[in-house]
Amino acid sequence: MTLLMAALTTYTACNDNDDIADPTVRLTQAMNSCKDILTAAPNGWAMTMYGDLDFGGFNVLCKLDKDGKVTVANELFTEKSGADTTAVTHYKFEQSSGIILSFDEYCELFHYFSDPVNPDGFRSETENGFGGDLEFRIISASSDSVVMRGKKHDTKIVMTPLPTTPGVVTDSVWAEYLRNVAAVAKEMQKGNYYMIMGTDSLKLKANRRNRVLSYTTVDSAGINSSHNIPYIITPKGITFYRPFEFGGQAVKGFNYVAGSEKYQQEGGSSIVLEKFTPDLNQQLVEGAWYITETGLGTRANTYWRTFRNALLTAENFVIYYALVGTARNNFGLTIGPVDKDEPTGIFLTEAYFDYEFIGTDEIRMWFNGGYDGMGNGEYLAENCKLDFAIFPFGGRGEGTAKTFKIETDNEKDPTYLRLTDKNDKNNVITLSAEQVVYPFGK
Repeated sequence: MTLLMAALTTYTACNDNDDIADPTVRLTQAMNSCKDILTAAPNGWAMTMYGDLDFGGFNVLCKLDKDGKVTVANELFTEKSGADTTAVTHYKFEQSSGIILSFDEYCELFHYFSDPVNPDGFRSETENGFGGDLEFRIISASSDSVVMRGKKHDTKIVMTPLPTTPGVVTDSVWAEYLRNVAAVAKEMQKGNYYMIMGTDSLKLKANRRNRVLSYTTVDSAGINSSHNIPYIITPKGITFYRPFEFGGQAVKGFNYVAGSEKYQQEGGSSIVLEKFTPDLNQQLVEGAWYITETGLGTRANTYWRTFRNALLTAENFVIYYALVGTARNNFGLTIGPVDKDEPTGIFLTEAYFDYEFIGTDEIRMWFNGGYDGMGNGEYLAENCKLDFAIFPFGGRGEGTAKTFKIETDNEKDPTYLRLTDKNDKNNVITLSAEQVVYPFGK
């Protein structure tokens, strides 16, 4: 059975046909039918959680009970706490120009996406935090899928039932699903691709943290424009938020094949997504490489110790994470300070670098004076000696640029990048490919 919620709002109270039930009665019946559908899935649903489309989507698993309780899991918490991390919260149905499914009791695993201050520093250009919803207008509902739109942001959300295997309990199904997502993300989600059809190709860059592919077009006046393709990772591969037009075809996504460098388009075979390995200096600029205390050489440690002490003294801040690369739109240094005693929100801070590639494995870079646009960079520079964190990577202005040699363990799939200052043997910095939280302790 499929319910089309839009139809519920088209009836009027002025109808002399006795065979047509009162709209209120029909709405109640539809709400009950939605509840029956949503609570009938034995292992619950996989929800494609999208927010502001500066970001792609993440998997949220939900199992709704008839008593208003809902058990949830969040893909991102798999990385933090394990694939079996769940929480129980509350949901309800209500009427507001159709049927609204509302997650009305606070739950960190679910409201992670709708909180105005995201704990991992997701902050879009137009929204605070990730820009997700906690109330969803149901567009259609069946045993095969539930299609919704966020009440506030109107982002499309799709729920599909998780598989049912005789003798396998829900907890095991969820854990396996999230582990499979993590495995696909690790292998398939690399930094650079070509989308290819015949002799036509499009170069794509993946922001793995934000789950968007980006590409550049040039207009007739020679002006470059950047475009994003939001996507989500599933055990089957990469699925786009909306179909992407390429070579006259609507591409929905690409299927995962273990150990492969090429992926066939979802639902077809004429278009492939092929990984390629960029030069090391390009990987540095386009990736997100995490700073750790043990990775800082003698010179950098001296400067960062001053910065860390100033953060703590002036604002009671400690560093939740710090990275070099492109966390949002620009290359540079990104730092996520949190309050030491109440680490509920990250004061996202960015300082931007200009750079010059030298060959394939060297980079010359300098701080160009640009900050995050939220005022955090300027504030920390004035009050917490942010310049001491910047200096090991590049001076202020091109005249004091630093040149680094870049080395790694595996150019195709590096676990680290080691930067060696060509003019200062004590300035060696090793950056981690894996996120490290509280890299200097709590």
